[in-house]
Amino acid sequence: MPYRTFIGRTLLIVGTAIGSLWIQAFATVQTDPGQAAAVRAVRSFYTFHLARNKDFTVRNIQLRRRFLSPELYDLLLKELKRQAAARKAHPDEAPYFEGDPLTDSQEYPDSFRIGTAEVTGEAAKVTVTLQWSAKTSRGRDKRDIVVELTKGGSGWLINDVVNNQGIKLRDELKREH
Repeated sequence: MPYRTFIGRTLLIVGTAIGSLWIQAFATVQTDPGQAAAVRAVRSFYTFHLARNKDFTVRNIQLRRRFLSPELYDLLLKELKRQAAARKAHPDEAPYFEGDPLTDSQEYPDSFRIGTAEVTGEAAKVTVTLQWSAKTSRGRDKRDIVVELTKGGSGWLINDVVNNQGIKLRDELKREH
């Protein structure tokens, strides 16, 4: 078999295989619009969140309200009130949440990647890989979190964030002390 024919056939076979895989991937996304919508909601939130000031303040939580379930939004605001009261009583003590509770980090990540998504009825879980660049004191680093969503009137809303140790943000916000 001449070399050119061999290369041509090989390229045709490889191209067909890649095209087939692409069509399967596209069909999977098309058959589960809930999964695609959940991924879009998480991507939109973290794109917005990481592009802005991430300090845990009332104003910053208010700016993110449209992405959050009413329950998580209220818990975050209550925590800020609790921290303000604790700061008055004990001004030398560090707050319970140092850094950003929505990324579970004291040093803010530079970027993120969306991983797998699971949808079950009105709930979804999306894995997010947070990434830090070499410019940070952490050096190059990454960590996974799971963002739990609930279906709201306007689409998917973030209802909880589970860190890489399995600790849920909502549980931390509901703690007694």
